[in-house]
Amino acid sequence: MADDTTAYTVEEKGRSTLSATLDRKMPTSAEQWEYARETQNRGWLKKADRRMRYLVLRWPNSQEAPWAQRARADMLYARGKLKKAFKEYQYLIDNYSSRMRDYDSVLESQFEIAVDVMNRRRIRWIFGGYRAPEYAVPYFEDVIRNGPQWARAPEAQFLIGQCHQQAKDLEMAVSAYGVLGYRYPDSSFAEEAAWQQISCLDKLRREYPHNLEILDRTLTATTVFLTTYPNSAKKGRIVQLRNRLYEVKAGKVFAEAEFYAKVPKKPEAAIIYYEQMIEEYPKSKLVPEARRRIDEIKQLMVLPPVAPAVSTTKPAPPLISEKEYDDAEE
Repeated sequence: MADDTTAYTVEEKGRSTLSATLDRKMPTSAEQWEYARETQNRGWLKKADRRMRYLVLRWPNSQEAPWAQRARADMLYARGKLKKAFKEYQYLIDNYSSRMRDYDSVLESQFEIAVDVMNRRRIRWIFGGYRAPEYAVPYFEDVIRNGPQWARAPEAQFLIGQCHQQAKDLEMAVSAYGVLGYRYPDSSFAEEAAWQQISCLDKLRREYPHNLEILDRTLTATTVFLTTYPNSAKKGRIVQLRNRLYEVKAGKVFAEAEFYAKVPKKPEAAIIYYEQMIEEYPKSKLVPEARRRIDEIKQLMVLPPVAPAVSTTKPAPPLISEKEYDDAEE
C-alpha cells in the first residue's frame, strides 16, 4: 500500500534561449528574477532583457513570469525600441492578462507607441522624409481590442480615422469615424468624429460629382449630425452645406427636365421632371424657373403644328465614283 505522506512535485519544463547559452542561469524562477532585477538596477538593460526573457521561456507559468515579461517590455520602451516594446506588451496581455498588474498603464504605453508610429517621419535624410500614418492603424486597433472600455479607447478609434484621412483614404476614414459614433456615442470625440465624417464625404462628393450615392450619404450624415448635436458650434456650417447639397440634388432633376425639353416630341417627359423637382425640392431656388418652363411647354403644346417648309433649292447632283470620273475624262 502506498504511503499517503509521499509528496509528488512536477518540475516545470520550459525552454531556453540561444542568447542565454553562455549566460549564468539560476536554478529557480525566483532566483532568476532576483538575478535579472539586479542586472536591471545596475543599468545593464540589454543583459537584463536577456535574463528576463530566459525566465519567461524557462518558467512560463511561474509567479515571476508576468513580472519579467512586463520588465522586458518596459526596458525595450526605455531603450527606444518602440515596435519591439509594443510586441512584448502584447505578449504580456495575450499570455498573462489575468495575472498582470496595472493593466491600464500597459495600454497607455501601447497607445503612446501607436501615436509615435503615426507621427514619425521616415527617411528624414531625403527631402525631410515623409509620414505614413496608416502604419499606425494596426497598433491602435490592438489597443482597442485589448481595452475596448478603456478610457482612451474612443481617442484611439478617432486617431484611426485621422490616420486614414491623412493618408487620403477617405472611405476608410468615414468608416472609422462611423465606428466611433456607434461604439462610443457619449465620448468627447464623438461630435468631432461626426464632423470629420461629413468633411470626408464632402471631399468624396467633389471628387465624384456624378455619384448620387455619395451625395445621398453626405446629406444623411448632415441630418444625423443636426439631430444628434443640435447645439453644436458647427451647426451653421452644417446647415450651409446641407442647403448647398439640397440645391445640387434639385439641380440634377432640373437638368433631366432640361434634357427632355430639348428632345423632339418629348415635352410631356420634361414637364414630369420639372414637376418632380418642384414636389421633391419645394424650397429650391430653381422652382420659379421650373414653373416658367412648364408654362412655356404647355403653351407650345396647344399651338397648331407648323407645316414643314418646302425647299426651293435645286438638289445637288449625285456623287460619282472615282472610276466614273476617269471614264468621263477619257
